Amino acid sequence: MSDDWFSSKLIPEQENHPEEKTTATEAAEAITRPVVNLDDPRGDICQLYGLLMDALLDLRHQTEPLLALLQAIEDLPQPEFTAAQPSKQPQDKLWKGLSDFGHIWYDVYYRSGSWKSDAEKTSGSKRDALRDEHARTAEFEARLFMAGLAHIPIGWGYEAIEKALGKDALLDFEIPAVAEWLVVCGQRFLQGAKEDEKTYAVKEGMSLERWSL
Repeated sequence: MSDDWFSSKLIPEQENHPEEKTTATEAAEAITRPVVNLDDPRGDICQLYGLLMDALLDLRHQTEPLLALLQAIEDLPQPEFTAAQPSKQPQDKLWKGLSDFGHIWYDVYYRSGSWKSDAEKTSGSKRDALRDEHARTAEFEARLFMAGLAHIPIGWGYEAIEKALGKDALLDFEIPAVAEWLVVCGQRFLQGAKEDEKTYAVKEGMSLERWSL
């Protein structure tokens, strides 16, 4: 995915005025407008989320603007649905909390379990590319959590630690993923360990003993 391709999808109007700077709010309004005008905004929102997920992983030097864009989308007011039938109009706020973004992310990326079997079958540059994507995915999960976006839970980070400590861990993949979580959320993890924080991933509680591992 090239920068030009994403820019054309994000802000089509800017093609004729490349010298004009666009705010995060203006970009959010532009990129969400097609969804608002669909027959089933809630059902078709995954198309927009798919575009944003690809951008998060592919456009490395645009990390901060993309996070700002996600925040701006979440802050958008409830739109008027001109094309959707009443039965298809979202009853709750369409953008608040980036509804379903986290669920779609969870399903699309490595938590389906297939990433491990795919990685085990590869070697060389292809394996390197998969490892890089795996770590990049973990980095953005951590950054989304710290930004309070998309309802990404701290449990995903704890789960990464648990998997890296497991007997069947794919260490060359799971250690880099944990490292990304630690870089972004290290202090938050330490706080959870001190408070014996419990999540679905660590039901007995995160502890300093576990942290020391």
